Amino acid sequence: MADKKKDKYCVRCSRKAEDGDKYCVGCGAPLVNSCTNVGDMFTKKCTKVNREDAAYCSGCGAPTIFHREGLLSGTAVRVEHKGEPS
Repeated sequence: MADKKKDKYCVRCSRKAEDGDKYCVGCGAPLVNSCTNVGDMFTKKCTKVNREDAAYCSGCGAPTIFHREGLLSGTAVRVEHKGEPS
């Protein structure tokens, strides 16, 4: 039985990606929804690759690259600051 690979398409422009592509050659969008947690001196970098529709990492809870780049619909984050009306 042949191993079928699923074709990968850009979430921004729908262009078909080639095997090994990390970014869309048409619009520059990332093709893999990686975690954005780069770590610091106290925590390790998260290397989790998430589902295409994930706004937050299922491994550590940090925003995903698709969320950070605005590639997911309906995932805007509301930020409130103390002392400002909500």
